[in-house]
Parts: sequence; C-alpha cells; structure tokens
Amino acid sequence: MADQSPSAQKNWLRRPRFWLSIVVSLLALYLAVRDVQWSEVATAWSKADGMLLLLALVSVLLNTLGKAVRWRLLFYPRHTRLSVKNCLSVLLVGQLTNNLLPARSGDLVRALLIAADRNTGRVLALATVAVEKAMDSVMLLLLVVLLSVRMPMPWWLRRSSLVFGGALVVLLLAVMIIASQRQRIVGILESWIGRYPWLAFLRLLARLAEASGELGALRNIRVQAQLWTGSIVIWGLAVATNTLVFRAAGLDVDPLASPLLLVVLMAGAILPTSPLQLGVFHYLCVLTLSLFGVGQSVALSYAVLLHLVVYLPIVLGGVLGLWVESPISPGVEADE
Repeated sequence: MADQSPSAQKNWLRRPRFWLSIVVSLLALYLAVRDVQWSEVATAWSKADGMLLLLALVSVLLNTLGKAVRWRLLFYPRHTRLSVKNCLSVLLVGQLTNNLLPARSGDLVRALLIAADRNTGRVLALATVAVEKAMDSVMLLLLVVLLSVRMPMPWWLRRSSLVFGGALVVLLLAVMIIASQRQRIVGILESWIGRYPWLAFLRLLARLAEASGELGALRNIRVQAQLWTGSIVIWGLAVATNTLVFRAAGLDVDPLASPLLLVVLMAGAILPTSPLQLGVFHYLCVLTLSLFGVGQSVALSYAVLLHLVVYLPIVLGGVLGLWVESPISPGVEADE
C-alpha cells in the first residue's frame, strides 16, 4: 500500500504539483459558482427525481462491476486464480486512492495489491492495468470520432483527447506486438547486449518483453472479443449514468450531451486537481452544458448531483475494499 507516514504527507506538501492542483481546483470552483443564482440551484435540487438518481447509482455500481470483470479477464489464463470479488475489492481501493492521492497512484497501488495478495506477479499486474487504460483510450478516441461526425468539437477537447488517447493506443499496439513477437525481440536484444556491453540497460526491456508472454489475453481472439465487448458495456453504462442524472434533474438536452460530457470529464481527469476533482468536475459540467444552452445555475445543480452519484460509490466502496483487503478482516489471514 502507498506510504501514509507523516513524512510522506509532508513530501506531498512540498511538491509543486500538489499546490498546482489546489490552484487549479480553486480557480475552477470560482468559475463554476461566480454567477450562480443559488435559489435556482436549490429549486432544481428540490425537484430532482430520487428514483432516477437511484437508477443512476445502480448504473455506476454496474459500471464498476464491469471494470472488475474485465480486469480479471486480462489476467488470462491465470484469471482462474482470481475471483470477481478479489478484483472488485482491489479495484475499489485503487479508485479511492486515485481520487484522494496525487499522481493517480491508485493504479500502481491496485496492481501491487493484487500481485501481493493473489500471487499473480507484479509485472503481469502492472501490464494488465496498462492494457486496461489503453483499451479505455481506444474507446475514448472512438467516441470523439463519432461525436465529431455529429457535432463540432471544441478544439481544446479534440486536441487533448487525441494526444492523450493516441499515446495510450500506441502503448497498446506496442504491448500487443511485443507479446506476439517476444521471442524474436528478446533474441535481438540479447544479441545487441552481447555485442555491445554498453547496451546492458536494454536487459530490463528484454525481461519486460519476456514477461509480456504472460499476457495471454492479447493472443486469444475469443478473450479479446470479450474484453472489447466488456469495454463497450462499461462505456455505455457511463453514458447512461449521465443521461439518468439529466432526467433526474429535469434537463431536456440533446442526447449527444451525455457522451460529450463523458469525453470532457475523461479528458479533464489528466489535469492536476484536488481530491475527488472538486471544482474541476463541476466547472467541466457547467462548461459542457453551456454548449447546449443550459444556464449556469441549472448546470451547477446537475454537476453537484452527478458528482455525488459518481463519487459516493467510490468513497464508500473504497472504504469497504480496504476493509476486505485488510489483513485483519474476516476470512483473510495476516502475513506472518
């Protein structure tokens, strides 16, 4: 688990990224609320449909479950060592860590946690997380392309999505090539190292190439089909969450608003922000809904509702996951 000592916390306070995240969040929060009519916000909240909000919460829970199932499958053929419960609890811990600690350290935490607790191997666990992120980037790029056909995309959104998503897509392709040609690549690297000793640093790359052979999911067409089908379902549920909260808030907007908001929030996740994306999340919602003629006060009321629907399960689920993964929790023996 990540270092939670007082000295580690002091180190965060000394990092420029920490203070930059605070400045970005405060600025975004100011922009989100500066011209808001709070009476309109209160009226919108009072009229919110509780049943639709509950359905939105269910869609978030199903989305998280789908991510756990997909992550487990990425360990193929070793996935039989893991249960969906294992992957779900560790994923929840990772999501909570991602949203509370800087530098998205939750992805590293969950990889190390699943490797330590379930004996899956650190390299394989880290590789599955990298592939998972790359697959989501493919879905993000596809969504950007589809939206671009139907509506003009803001230049800042199109550029950030293409750059960030494109980089991870390249990573996915590289991992797939290395996994399929690992013996040849390892042979070439070892040959270079033997001929030119100063290339000894490439030995780490050779070991990573050898380890990529454990990514059996990338060499099995049937498993790949299941992974991509799961990704479509996961992203479909994310769009459905936005739509359900729109309906709960009484907003009658263009159907394209839901997928566009998802793209904006995903692209905004790369910004340095305070825990739980406070401020930035709300301003991005307000900014996106302004493209569809929604006033700032109503848009902010929607943003607050969506933030609660998305992050409440992350916080509560993360705490539950910590309890499940704790060495002193029932059914789990402490390391001796």
